[in-house]
Amino acid sequence: MYPASAFAALVAGLLAGSCAPALAQCAFDQSVPNANDVLGDVEPAVTIDFTDEFELHEVRVLGPDNAEWPTDWARPAGQVRQTAFRVTQPLPPGRYMVIWNGYLRRHHHADGGSIPFTVAAAGAAPTSPPAAAPQEGGVHRVGPGSPYRALLGGAAPQPGR
Repeated sequence: MYPASAFAALVAGLLAGSCAPALAQCAFDQSVPNANDVLGDVEPAVTIDFTDEFELHEVRVLGPDNAEWPTDWARPAGQVRQTAFRVTQPLPPGRYMVIWNGYLRRHHHADGGSIPFTVAAAGAAPTSPPAAAPQEGGVHRVGPGSPYRALLGGAAPQPGR
């Protein structure tokens, strides 16, 4: 027979382990455009960076009416850390969404996400720089220059300061 204190410790350990929040491993790292950017370019270049090698199955751009817009994206033969493509028809002003999904082999699960952005009306000022070619050693979602300031809390640099 075990002492009551050992039994209590076992039960407490089991409860603590079962009550811990589940943390999923997400493959997304950063993108251009960034979430909720307002673009002036009607045929934007899009890049999506991943934290790990990712088996990318699908990338689509959906418009305000959920219609799919054509791109020059081609499904890669193997796992990638980045994908880059362009929208091949001019996008009228409105809200759009990049949808991506695939399989994160390292963590043995499907993964995907969406990146909403807006194309501004002609003459309106964009709130983000035009999409640039991917840069080696670019800014990621963590770090002092991150475009994902919400993840960094108060330590993040504020725009214009």
